[in-house]
Amino acid sequence: MDITHLKYFVEVARQKSFTKAAQTLHVSQPSLSKAVRLLEGEWNKQLFRRRGHRIELTEEACAVLPQIEALVRQFEVLEHQMSHTNDLESGEISLGIPPMIGTSFLSPIIRDFMHKYPRISLKVSEYGSPQIAQLVQDGQLQVGFVTLPVPDFTNKDTKTYIFNHQPLQYVVTADSPFAQREVITLQDIKKEPLVFFHHSFSLYDIILGRFQEIGVVPPIVAQSNNWDFIAELVKSGLGAAILPQSICARLHEDSLVSIPITPRIDWVLGMIWNERSLIIPAIRLWVNYFHNRVPETLSIR
Repeated sequence: MDITHLKYFVEVARQKSFTKAAQTLHVSQPSLSKAVRLLEGEWNKQLFRRRGHRIELTEEACAVLPQIEALVRQFEVLEHQMSHTNDLESGEISLGIPPMIGTSFLSPIIRDFMHKYPRISLKVSEYGSPQIAQLVQDGQLQVGFVTLPVPDFTNKDTKTYIFNHQPLQYVVTADSPFAQREVITLQDIKKEPLVFFHHSFSLYDIILGRFQEIGVVPPIVAQSNNWDFIAELVKSGLGAAILPQSICARLHEDSLVSIPITPRIDWVLGMIWNERSLIIPAIRLWVNYFHNRVPETLSIR
């Protein structure tokens, strides 16, 4: 029995796809298929069966999967300990960050972390929350920051730390007929032009989902992934916007007014990571550092 073959089996079981597992493991699909066949031959058991374009575990495979996952995890821990015995504060961490979270919040945390652990390098990539969640699930990113909930995202190994929970507000110009309102409903603004987010970002689905609940498709006149540009488009009179409370407070514009929305729509941010990756000291240091630096449900300023 080869530990590499067991790793391959676990990844195929996790992805429910030979193609996706091969991409995650950076091996060819024929090599992956061969490894699984060797396991099946050695154990004289069928491990996977096809269901249309998908595959699923057989009952025999389901029964042994938890034990094999534990064995692979123990081997990874041993392997890492033996290769990093003398330096637990070095390595590389890949972070996925949506542009919407903003550099003003994470930049100081990254700076201070790198100052404290100078031998650890952080590789930062910008994606939308759904893509970040998928990349963390596939092992291509080690830590991600996402807007929650992420649609169609389920992985028992992925842990979430919620650190932000704040309402969205309706942003209009000071001369808007809505500017004097204390609160506003989506029903009130269902026909109003809206400067919106790009469809790759979670807020797009969250807000449109609320409109769909009242049977409305709002008139979207422009889309952007940048808070400041959205605010500028609102100032120009192109339309209104729906933005998080902390972003509204940061605008500091006499020409713009922010109105609470009822029923409340929340912007929830979380840090996600694969629990198995905590065997790597650098990732464990980052997760613990972020926990200590940013309390749960802290509002971003």
